[in-house]
Amino acid sequence: MKNSFKMKDVVTIALLTALYMVFYMIVMVVITPLGPFGHAISPGLCAVITGSVLIFMSRKVGKMWQFTFMTAILMALFWIMGGGYIPWVASSMVMAVIADFIASRDGKTVKIWKLAVASGIMHVGQAWGAIIPSWFFLEQYKAAWVGRAGMTEESMNAQIQYTQGLMGVLSTAITFVLAFVGVYLGYVILKKHLKEA
Repeated sequence: MKNSFKMKDVVTIALLTALYMVFYMIVMVVITPLGPFGHAISPGLCAVITGSVLIFMSRKVGKMWQFTFMTAILMALFWIMGGGYIPWVASSMVMAVIADFIASRDGKTVKIWKLAVASGIMHVGQAWGAIIPSWFFLEQYKAAWVGRAGMTEESMNAQIQYTQGLMGVLSTAITFVLAFVGVYLGYVILKKHLKEA
Protein backbone atom coordinates (compact mmCIF):
# COMPACT_ATOMS: atom_id res chain seq x y z
CA MET A 1 0.00 0.00 0.00
CA LYS A 2 1.21 3.51 -0.83
CA ASN A 3 1.13 5.84 2.14
CA SER A 4 1.66 9.16 0.38
CA PHE A 5 -1.37 11.42 0.45
CA LYS A 6 -2.61 12.92 -2.78
CA MET A 7 -4.59 16.14 -2.94
CA LYS A 8 -7.84 14.19 -3.38
CA ASP A 9 -7.06 12.24 -0.17
CA VAL A 10 -6.49 15.45 1.76
CA VAL A 11 -9.74 16.94 0.40
CA THR A 12 -11.67 13.74 1.20
CA ILE A 13 -10.37 13.62 4.78
CA ALA A 14 -11.07 17.34 5.26
CA LEU A 15 -14.65 17.00 3.99
CA LEU A 16 -15.30 13.90 6.09
CA THR A 17 -13.84 15.67 9.13
CA ALA A 18 -16.24 18.57 8.53
CA LEU A 19 -19.12 16.07 8.37
CA TYR A 20 -17.85 14.42 11.58
CA MET A 21 -17.77 17.84 13.25
CA VAL A 22 -21.39 18.53 12.25
CA PHE A 23 -22.43 15.20 13.80
CA TYR A 24 -20.40 16.03 16.92
CA MET A 25 -22.20 19.35 17.35
CA ILE A 26 -25.58 17.65 16.93
CA VAL A 27 -24.63 15.09 19.58
CA MET A 28 -23.56 17.84 21.98
CA VAL A 29 -27.03 19.40 21.69
CA VAL A 30 -28.86 16.07 21.98
CA ILE A 31 -26.94 14.89 25.08
CA THR A 32 -27.62 18.06 27.08
CA PRO A 33 -30.26 16.26 29.21
CA LEU A 34 -27.61 13.71 30.24
CA GLY A 35 -25.60 16.49 31.89
CA PRO A 36 -22.01 15.87 33.00
CA PHE A 37 -22.22 12.12 32.43
CA GLY A 38 -23.23 12.73 28.81
CA HIS A 39 -20.27 15.06 28.44
CA ALA A 40 -17.90 12.42 29.84
CA ILE A 41 -18.99 9.85 27.23
CA SER A 42 -19.71 12.34 24.42
CA PRO A 43 -16.90 11.02 22.17
CA GLY A 44 -18.51 7.57 22.30
CA LEU A 45 -21.98 8.96 21.64
CA CYS A 46 -20.57 10.88 18.67
CA ALA A 47 -18.87 7.70 17.45
CA VAL A 48 -22.20 5.86 17.37
CA ILE A 49 -23.33 8.07 14.50
CA THR A 50 -19.96 8.67 12.85
CA GLY A 51 -18.91 5.06 12.34
CA SER A 52 -19.99 5.33 8.71
CA VAL A 53 -17.69 8.35 8.29
CA LEU A 54 -14.67 6.32 9.45
CA ILE A 55 -15.61 3.38 7.23
CA PHE A 56 -16.08 5.61 4.21
CA MET A 57 -12.71 7.28 4.84
CA SER A 58 -10.98 3.91 5.21
CA ARG A 59 -12.49 2.58 2.00
CA LYS A 60 -11.92 5.72 -0.07
CA VAL A 61 -8.57 6.91 1.34
CA GLY A 62 -7.19 3.85 3.15
CA LYS A 63 -3.76 5.29 3.91
CA MET A 64 -1.54 5.32 6.96
CA TRP A 65 -2.02 8.39 9.17
CA GLN A 66 -5.59 9.03 7.97
CA PHE A 67 -6.97 8.93 11.54
CA THR A 68 -4.11 11.07 12.83
CA PHE A 69 -4.72 13.64 10.10
CA MET A 70 -8.46 13.66 10.80
CA THR A 71 -7.88 14.07 14.54
CA ALA A 72 -5.39 16.90 13.95
CA ILE A 73 -8.01 18.77 11.93
CA LEU A 74 -10.63 18.15 14.64
CA MET A 75 -8.33 19.39 17.39
CA ALA A 76 -7.46 22.50 15.34
CA LEU A 77 -11.17 23.23 14.86
CA PHE A 78 -11.89 22.79 18.57
CA TRP A 79 -8.96 25.07 19.40
CA ILE A 80 -10.28 27.76 17.03
CA MET A 81 -13.70 27.49 18.71
CA GLY A 82 -12.14 28.06 22.14
CA GLY A 83 -12.11 24.44 23.31
CA GLY A 84 -8.39 23.86 22.98
CA TYR A 85 -6.71 22.08 25.87
CA ILE A 86 -3.22 20.57 25.59
CA PRO A 87 -3.93 17.30 27.48
CA TRP A 88 -7.00 16.73 25.27
CA VAL A 89 -4.96 17.32 22.11
CA ALA A 90 -2.16 15.06 23.42
CA SER A 91 -4.40 12.11 24.38
CA SER A 92 -6.43 12.43 21.17
CA MET A 93 -3.36 12.51 18.93
CA VAL A 94 -1.56 9.63 20.68
CA MET A 95 -4.62 7.39 20.45
CA ALA A 96 -5.22 8.39 16.81
CA VAL A 97 -1.68 7.23 15.99
CA ILE A 98 -2.42 3.89 17.71
CA ALA A 99 -5.70 3.66 15.76
CA ASP A 100 -3.74 4.15 12.53
CA PHE A 101 -1.35 1.33 13.44
CA ILE A 102 -4.32 -0.93 14.14
CA ALA A 103 -6.42 -0.23 11.08
CA SER A 104 -4.70 1.96 8.48
CA ARG A 105 -1.80 -0.31 7.55
CA ASP A 106 -4.21 -2.69 5.80
CA GLY A 107 -5.28 0.05 3.41
CA LYS A 108 -8.71 -0.12 1.82
CA THR A 109 -9.04 -3.82 2.62
CA VAL A 110 -9.08 -3.39 6.40
CA LYS A 111 -11.50 -5.65 8.25
CA ILE A 112 -14.50 -4.09 9.94
CA TRP A 113 -13.51 -5.45 13.35
CA LYS A 114 -10.14 -3.68 13.09
CA LEU A 115 -11.89 -0.43 12.20
CA ALA A 116 -14.20 -0.92 15.18
CA VAL A 117 -11.22 -1.38 17.53
CA ALA A 118 -9.46 1.62 15.98
CA SER A 119 -12.58 3.75 16.43
CA GLY A 120 -12.82 2.66 20.06
CA ILE A 121 -9.18 3.59 20.67
CA MET A 122 -9.48 6.90 18.83
CA HIS A 123 -12.58 7.99 20.74
CA VAL A 124 -11.19 6.85 24.09
CA GLY A 125 -8.30 9.23 23.35
CA GLN A 126 -10.81 12.05 23.07
CA ALA A 127 -12.54 11.03 26.31
CA TRP A 128 -9.19 10.80 28.11
CA GLY A 129 -8.72 14.53 27.49
CA ALA A 130 -10.99 15.01 30.51
CA ILE A 131 -10.39 11.73 32.35
CA ILE A 132 -6.59 11.83 32.63
CA PRO A 133 -6.51 15.42 33.99
CA SER A 134 -9.16 14.43 36.56
CA TRP A 135 -6.90 11.61 37.75
CA PHE A 136 -3.46 13.22 37.70
CA PHE A 137 -3.59 17.04 37.84
CA LEU A 138 -7.03 17.97 39.04
CA GLU A 139 -6.34 21.48 40.36
CA GLN A 140 -4.61 22.62 37.17
CA TYR A 141 -7.45 21.09 35.14
CA LYS A 142 -10.08 22.98 37.13
CA ALA A 143 -8.09 26.21 36.94
CA ALA A 144 -7.78 25.87 33.17
CA TRP A 145 -11.54 25.57 32.65
CA VAL A 146 -13.26 27.59 35.39
CA GLY A 147 -14.38 30.85 33.83
CA ARG A 148 -13.83 29.49 30.34
CA ALA A 149 -16.78 28.80 28.05
CA GLY A 150 -19.15 29.59 30.89
CA MET A 151 -17.75 26.91 33.20
CA THR A 152 -18.23 27.49 36.92
CA GLU A 153 -16.51 25.63 39.73
CA GLU A 154 -19.80 23.83 40.45
CA SER A 155 -20.19 22.66 36.84
CA MET A 156 -16.54 21.56 36.74
CA ASN A 157 -16.99 19.57 39.96
CA ALA A 158 -20.07 17.90 38.45
CA GLN A 159 -18.11 16.91 35.33
CA ILE A 160 -15.14 15.70 37.35
CA GLN A 161 -17.48 13.40 39.28
CA TYR A 162 -17.93 11.36 36.06
CA THR A 163 -14.29 11.35 34.99
CA GLN A 164 -12.51 10.57 38.26
CA GLY A 165 -11.70 7.17 39.72
CA LEU A 166 -14.03 4.29 38.89
CA MET A 167 -16.39 6.60 37.00
CA GLY A 168 -13.47 7.52 34.72
CA VAL A 169 -12.85 3.82 34.08
CA LEU A 170 -16.56 3.28 33.39
CA SER A 171 -16.70 6.31 31.08
CA THR A 172 -13.66 4.95 29.21
CA ALA A 173 -15.29 1.53 28.79
CA ILE A 174 -18.62 2.99 27.68
CA THR A 175 -16.88 5.27 25.17
CA PHE A 176 -14.96 2.34 23.69
CA VAL A 177 -18.05 0.14 23.40
CA LEU A 178 -20.14 2.90 21.81
CA ALA A 179 -17.39 3.65 19.29
CA PHE A 180 -16.98 -0.04 18.49
CA VAL A 181 -20.74 -0.44 17.96
CA GLY A 182 -20.80 2.75 15.87
CA VAL A 183 -18.56 1.18 13.23
CA TYR A 184 -20.82 -1.86 12.92
CA LEU A 185 -23.84 0.41 12.71
CA GLY A 186 -22.03 2.38 10.01
CA TYR A 187 -21.30 -0.85 8.19
CA VAL A 188 -25.00 -1.78 8.21
CA ILE A 189 -25.75 1.63 6.70
CA LEU A 190 -23.02 1.44 4.04
CA LYS A 191 -22.80 -2.25 3.19
CA LYS A 192 -24.89 -1.88 0.04
CA HIS A 193 -22.47 0.75 -1.23
CA LEU A 194 -19.11 -0.60 -0.10
CA LYS A 195 -17.83 -4.13 -0.58
CA GLU A 196 -16.68 -5.79 2.65
CA ALA A 197 -12.98 -6.65 2.84
